[in-house]
Amino acid sequence: MPTSSGKPPHRSQTLRYSTNRVERLAAKQAATNATTNAATNAATSQVKVDSAFFQRVRKLIQTHGRPAHAMVTVSGLTIAGGALVLAAIGNAADPQRYFSDRSMWNEMLGDLKLSAWDVWISYFSQISPYWEGHASETVQRYLRFELIGMFDELGRVATEMSGLMSSLAWDVTEYDVKLVTLLVSAGTAYKTLLPFSATPGGKLTLGLAAVAFLGLLAALLQEFVGKVKSLDGKLETLGHKIFELEGLFSVGQEKLHLQPPGYDVGLWEPITKEATS
Repeated sequence: MPTSSGKPPHRSQTLRYSTNRVERLAAKQAATNATTNAATNAATSQVKVDSAFFQRVRKLIQTHGRPAHAMVTVSGLTIAGGALVLAAIGNAADPQRYFSDRSMWNEMLGDLKLSAWDVWISYFSQISPYWEGHASETVQRYLRFELIGMFDELGRVATEMSGLMSSLAWDVTEYDVKLVTLLVSAGTAYKTLLPFSATPGGKLTLGLAAVAFLGLLAALLQEFVGKVKSLDGKLETLGHKIFELEGLFSVGQEKLHLQPPGYDVGLWEPITKEATS
């Protein structure tokens, strides 16, 4: 039965319920934000090499790479051995870039969580309390069982990408360290054996040292290629997953469901406007 003002009597109850629900959702969002911030801080404090690591690696390669290459040349293995040394040195890389990519994916994971909660809170605090009927239920089902789920899938992709970048960074770091160790050992052996290279015994020892060095260098390259190949397969799988997710979000012309269509104040009017009129 309408009241003297002509307004349905259940409106105040609806508004109180909506207010309480908004407060609960806001408290839940605050807790989620705190968790996300803690995860982001933990991600940024992950262990990594210092920024000057690769500069030191390059200096060591320049210092000990020439003696190692000279040992191979003096031993008569210039063509095959020299190419192998140059290939090994050419594969040395700065792991810092991959640690930076790991941090980028961690930040993206935090952004995805915040974006998902922003969509959730915005709808249930600003729209759902003032909208009833089949259309509202349809949108709620879409948010609960589809859109938030797609956000979760994107979050899992970001998590896996962060892990892959971390693995790649440490694989590159390990390769650099092992390469420098081999070059230092070979260079030291060359400088030690060079005075005796004119004798048959010294030349033979130098040749054996060069062969051993090249064998270890080839094993290092093979190990590194195997690790990169494994990571590349995982990246390929994630690429397919991202393509599938893009198809779920896409609505044509490279636009996403998440892209706002624009706000028109005439599309709907909240109940509170009736109360103030």
